This record gives sequence, C-alpha cells and structure tokens, in this order.
Amino acid sequence: MKFIYTLMTAGAALAALTAEAAPVSSAAREAQAEANAYKGAVLNCDMSWAVDAMYPPLKWTLADRLASRDPRQEAANARRIMGTGAARESDEQARRRMERNIRALKEQYLRIGQQMKQAGFKVERYAVGTPMAEYVLPHSSTAIRSVRADSRRSGGKLTSAEHLNWEGGRSRLVVLPTVMWYSTPTESGRRLRVERRDFIYAVRDEVIESTNNRNYRGTQLNKWYFIDGNTDVNTLRSYFPTLPLNIARPDTGERPLQ
Repeated sequence: MKFIYTLMTAGAALAALTAEAAPVSSAAREAQAEANAYKGAVLNCDMSWAVDAMYPPLKWTLADRLASRDPRQEAANARRIMGTGAARESDEQARRRMERNIRALKEQYLRIGQQMKQAGFKVERYAVGTPMAEYVLPHSSTAIRSVRADSRRSGGKLTSAEHLNWEGGRSRLVVLPTVMWYSTPTESGRRLRVERRDFIYAVRDEVIESTNNRNYRGTQLNKWYFIDGNTDVNTLRSYFPTLPLNIARPDTGERPLQ
C-alpha cells in the first residue's frame, strides 16, 4: 500500500560475499532517470505506471495473490494447484489467466488513484534522488564458490560480484530515495501539506537464464523495472538469493509543511 502513496547468519554472510554495495555507477544514474520519467503519472495520481513498470516476477505474485481472493476463482485455483478436476492447464491457458490477473491488478491500482483524487489528495511535487546504493546480484548461490576462490587468490580481499567472470543469471538492484510533497483537505476547509521521504528499488536483469529461448523471469534484458521500497527483503531475496539482508536504505518518514 505504501507504494501506492509514493506513487506507490551464515546464509546472510555468504550472501554478503556475492553482493557488495558499490559506489553508484552510470547504470545507477540511468535507473534514476528512468524512475523520474514517471513523474507526470505520479503528479496525476495515475497508478497504472506502478503496475506497468513493476518487476514482472513480483507483478505475477501480486496478480495471483489478488486473484486468489476472488471467490469466483477460488475453486478453479485450488484445482489448478492440486492438479485435480479439469485437464492440466496448457501454456496458452496459463498465459491468458495471468493476463486476466494482471489486468485486475492494474484496475485495482487505477481505482485507488481515482479514489485518492476524489478525496482531494493532490501531489504537488515528486522527485527521485541520487542513488543511495547499488548491488550486482548473481542469481545462483554457486557464485559463492567463485568469490571464495577469488578471495584466496587475493590474500583474503573479497572480490565484488560485479567483477566476477560469472556467466549465469545476474541482476542489478539500485536503491533510489524519493521525495513527495502532497496535500489533503481538512475539516476546516484548509489543506494539510506534507513532505514524505521514501525510496524505491530499481531492478534490471543483465544476464538471464533461458529455456528454449524463453526467459523464465519475463523481463527484457537491461530494462529497468521498479519495486516498492516497502517490499520485504525476504521477498526480494526469493527473486535475488544473493541479496544481503542488511541492504542500505535511506531514512523515511513524513513532516508537515508550512
């Protein structure tokens, strides 16, 4: 929900070996520019961008989750998951089902934006700030062995994942601070103006594993997608297993404006 209002151990140690935060690069600056391109939609409370620009694996998860709440779909979903009843779903049927679910998700976001405008919510200013942190993330934990080998060769100095000769899947995640000024009507007839500081994640897949020329993540190579900063880190690590748990994030919060 917060994404909507912004427009919307050993394992951890090993993960840290394969994904070190690095000084922001030209790629991170590119992510900032791509995110700022949606400024007009944010100012207009047009929530459709939040779905259109969302990282596809997360979009599928949220769309399926929304569909599972629909009583009309509950029985069909149960049969599909359990493999009972009707014949197994074909690839084409699965594609059409996911398209329906994504349309429903987009309609939900659009309704919320419309309700915000009807309630008098107005975005006065929105900007994406300088990238705070950047992580290069091999998809497979087998990259850890390469890091350990590089560490031994370098006398204990860890090598950033970005410099590994890694041919498997690889993504880049950038932490982008955001600032929004918005106002809402009060009972007195005046408007309450608020500054909200938050952040989003920009993600792109730079090397993608594929099967039969099909990218299982459903992404375009080197295209930037975005994820709500409120997304749980463990959820992110389900897509990026080498993402550290203690990733750098900016301070967030709200303050009234005069």
